[in-house]
Amino acid sequence: MWPFMGRTAERDQIRAAARDGGGVLVTGPAGSGRTRLLTEALAPFSFLLVRARAADVPFGAFAHLLPGPACTPVNPVYWAARALGPIPPVLAVDDVHLLDPSSAALIAHLAEHHGTTPILTAGAGAPLPEPIAALWRDGALTRIDLSPLTVRETGGLLAAALGGPAEIATVRRLHHTTGGNPRLITELLPGTAMIRDGGVWRWDGELTLPPRLRQLLEAELAGLTPAETTVIELVALTEPVDLDVLLGLADQAAVALLERRGLITVLRDTSPPRVRLACPLHAHVVRDRATALGVRDGLALLGGASPRVEGLSAREAEVARLASWNLTNREIADWLVLSPRTVANHLCRVYTKLGVNNRADLAPLLAA
Repeated sequence: MWPFMGRTAERDQIRAAARDGGGVLVTGPAGSGRTRLLTEALAPFSFLLVRARAADVPFGAFAHLLPGPACTPVNPVYWAARALGPIPPVLAVDDVHLLDPSSAALIAHLAEHHGTTPILTAGAGAPLPEPIAALWRDGALTRIDLSPLTVRETGGLLAAALGGPAEIATVRRLHHTTGGNPRLITELLPGTAMIRDGGVWRWDGELTLPPRLRQLLEAELAGLTPAETTVIELVALTEPVDLDVLLGLADQAAVALLERRGLITVLRDTSPPRVRLACPLHAHVVRDRATALGVRDGLALLGGASPRVEGLSAREAEVARLASWNLTNREIADWLVLSPRTVANHLCRVYTKLGVNNRADLAPLLAA
C-alpha cells in the first residue's frame, strides 16, 4: 500500500471532530483519497464502516447488518435503527451521494436521536440525499473539501514510493500530468520510464498510460451525451478555452452539467474566464479517439482561444500548446501537418523565448 501523505491536516481535523462528537462531510473528486483519508483518520476509534453501493435497494448500505422484517414495518427507519442493535459511537459512510433514500434517512435518524457521530464522504459536486444535506445545513456536519496535492506533496509521495528523491522537473511533470490527484499518481507511475541517476529519480521518455489507468479514465467518460462529448473534445483540444468561446461553440446546458459533474473546471478568477478538463489525463484519452483531421478541424474552430503569449508566433503557440500535453513531436507534426524536424525547431525557439527547459513547464505559462 502507498504511504499516506498530504492529508495530515484533514486527518487531524476529522479525529478532533470524532473525539468531540461532531459530524464531518469530506468531499472530493474521484481519486482524491476520500476513502483512504476516512480509514486513516478513524483508525484510533471504534467505528462502523458502511459503503453506499445500491441506490435502488431500501437500506442497501445496511443490508448486510439488518435481518429481514417479519412483516412490513409501519415505521421502517425506527425498525432499522432498533434492528441494528448497539453500534459504535462513530458511523463512517463512504460515498453518501450514492445512498438509497432509506439508508440516508437512517443515518440522519441515528445522528439526531441516538447520538451517533457520522463521518461521511461524497463526490465533489454530487447532489446529496436530502437527509444528509439537511444535516449539513443544520450545522451537524463540518465540511472538508479535498484539494489536489501540491507539487511538494507530490514529490514526497513519489520519493516514498521510489525509495529516494525525484528531480524537481520530474515531480513537476508528474504533478502537471495528474493534476495532483493521488490515485492518478499511483496508477500512472508504473507507466513512466523512471531511471535513477546519482541517487535521484528522473522520468525519462514519453507518457504511456497503463492499461488499468486507461480503463479507469475511459469509464469516467462513458455515458456522455453527444453534446457533452463535443464539449469534452473542444476543451481537450486546446485547454484552457475561453469560456465565452466554448459557450459559442457548444451546448450551454452540457457545459453547465459537465462542470457540476466535476469533469471540467471553469477558472473564474482569470480574465476572461477559462475552462479546463478537471482531470488532465482525460485529454490523452480524448485525443487518442480523435483523428488527425478531426483535431485540425477542432483547432480551427477554437482558433480564437489559442494561447496569447508575448513573444511567440501563432505557429509557435500552437506547437507549445500541444507539447504541454506531453504529445510527441511526431504526433504534433501529424496534427499540424508539419515535419517532426520543423516541430523540434519550433520547440527550441519556444523554450528559449519562454525560458523553460521542458514541456511540463509550458502549461502554467500558456495558462497565464
